[in-house]
Amino acid sequence: MNKSVKKSGFTLIEVLVAIVIFSLGLLGIAGMMSISVRNNHNGYLRSQANFLAENMVDRMRANQVALWQDAFNGDAAVGSTECNIGSPCTYAELAVFDLEQWAQSLSILLPEGEGNISCVTRGVLPAVISFISPPSIWTPVPPYDGICTVTITWNESNETGASDEQSLVLVVQP
Repeated sequence: MNKSVKKSGFTLIEVLVAIVIFSLGLLGIAGMMSISVRNNHNGYLRSQANFLAENMVDRMRANQVALWQDAFNGDAAVGSTECNIGSPCTYAELAVFDLEQWAQSLSILLPEGEGNISCVTRGVLPAVISFISPPSIWTPVPPYDGICTVTITWNESNETGASDEQSLVLVVQP
């Protein structure tokens, strides 16, 4: 009696085909992960730019006298202004110091980060600003009557090394 015995199991070719299909799936997942990491980093840079813009607007709100004097207008550039107890600053010098600190933060946190502020008043400088030195609770500085545009630009380079300039524009009334 010669009964044919049916053998069950996998052949070597079947195993190799399964490994190839599994490997292709892993390559697809790896591609999605690289895109995810790049997009996550770009989101991080945008969050940093937004944080830095809001930080500068807060500094402008804290120094209304310099804001009325247009001391915040212009490009942010790293400098060497010092404001401390030993060498106190005027309102305009404090604005320059804030811009220098902002420029330093932009260069550290954003690739090729640069900033610009442009403030435009709707009216004229109030007469009360010209003789207040320093402002007090009895003669406060009136709220700024204008609009400021805070612009931050940086470079998001992609995997090919090509430059991809990004910008954030924040329009506020400080």
